[in-house]
Amino acid sequence: MNHWAFKMFFRICFTAISFFNAISAFATEDEERLLIIKEISIKGNKKTNDKIILRELTFRLDDTISISELNNNLTQSIQNLNNTLLFNFVYINHSFETTSYLQIEVDVEERWYFWPFPIFEHSHRNLSAFFKDGDLSRVNYGVYFTIDNFRGLREQIKLRLIWGYRKEFKLQYFSLNLDKEKKHGISGLLSYHTHYEVPFQSVKNKPIYYSNGQSDARRIFNTSISYTYRPKHSWHQSVTFGWINATVLDTIAKLNPNYFGNSKSKLSFSEIRYETLYDKRDSKIFPLQGYFGKAEIGRKGIFGGESISNWNIKLWSGFYMKVAKRLYAGSDITLQLNSENNLPYYISDAIGYRNHIRGMEYYTTNGQNFALNKNSIKYQLLKAKAINLPFLPEGKFKKTHLSLFWSIFADTGFVKPDQGTFPDAFEGKFLYGYGTGLYLYTYYDIVFRVEYSINLLGEKGFFIHLGTPFLKL
Repeated sequence: MNHWAFKMFFRICFTAISFFNAISAFATEDEERLLIIKEISIKGNKKTNDKIILRELTFRLDDTISISELNNNLTQSIQNLNNTLLFNFVYINHSFETTSYLQIEVDVEERWYFWPFPIFEHSHRNLSAFFKDGDLSRVNYGVYFTIDNFRGLREQIKLRLIWGYRKEFKLQYFSLNLDKEKKHGISGLLSYHTHYEVPFQSVKNKPIYYSNGQSDARRIFNTSISYTYRPKHSWHQSVTFGWINATVLDTIAKLNPNYFGNSKSKLSFSEIRYETLYDKRDSKIFPLQGYFGKAEIGRKGIFGGESISNWNIKLWSGFYMKVAKRLYAGSDITLQLNSENNLPYYISDAIGYRNHIRGMEYYTTNGQNFALNKNSIKYQLLKAKAINLPFLPEGKFKKTHLSLFWSIFADTGFVKPDQGTFPDAFEGKFLYGYGTGLYLYTYYDIVFRVEYSINLLGEKGFFIHLGTPFLKL
């Protein structure tokens, strides 16, 4: 290469570098350009108060925001609004009035908030256990009233009246409207349950039931009041005071002296617990990305001389991420610790009740301390899309979303045995189940799951569930 060509080559390189640096500087300067939010308009909220929607936005009127921060703020605000479970669809659009002023438009499609509908449900731990048992006598029927957005202020009122296999009266109220900023709230619960048939003992990790067919085998009265504090969108705290009074027939206390402990037929205690939740999931119902952590510390038996005196710690965590296009991974962990080593059977439910290992739906475990881990890899077969249902009239039920996932999963768990554990029981053993399944996520947060699972015993089978496999906190 001669001297002239050499100089020309370096001039071209210098010019190119300068050109790209100028573009980069211009892009950076444009991204850091500040905008003033001069207008926030809301539409579609026929019921919901504007203040409830504005509370979930990560920005306020007259805030200054850079272009680089804009998309993240809009995305997070949409997630916050979706997680209120008040809306079927949420859209946030923006436009520039000038080069410095920003206009925001929030468009929501509200759900149906008042649900008076009949109840026809099973009393089993899960749907698969009900199908296997096939006992129609364990069916409950009644009526359920719920108002999810009372007065348009995100207040919730629930009333359940059930008779059949069990009888229930339950009234709940929840509000986050004790102050103008919607940070402080209160909730209350009042419930009364009676059961003709009661699981009084577990043999080979399956519940054994007792019923005399004439009178209530168990009665439970429960009341509580909670104070809630939400300083930030993703941070929730609460303190709950409660009282529980439960009685069973003397026969149950004789069949299992540890049902309430010391052959008692009555159990009564006060309770206090503190909960804190930090939640950055993109969805509470079916999370694909984000994370959360929750901790609870509680005391059963606040006052001296009560039937129970026990400290309880529960920890939950979850992490969800996008691995590749349409491919997602997630993991949940639940941990429970108690200060007492031999709690009554009535309050010693561990894995297999509210939380189960997939593939072990037919089994239960009892213990004071346990750990549970659920892991899933999900592939999105059908991308989430909005569809109109042709057989329904226009309104809040006409439009819905639909997405379909294929998943492979593996769950593990361990329950620490106590004094009453049988030698051949699952407590004290490493528990696991794994398999594959299809998840249909649709209409008003319904998750329909069909799973094929294998457990530690080598048992295989298909299981049907309604509800998310993930921690719903």
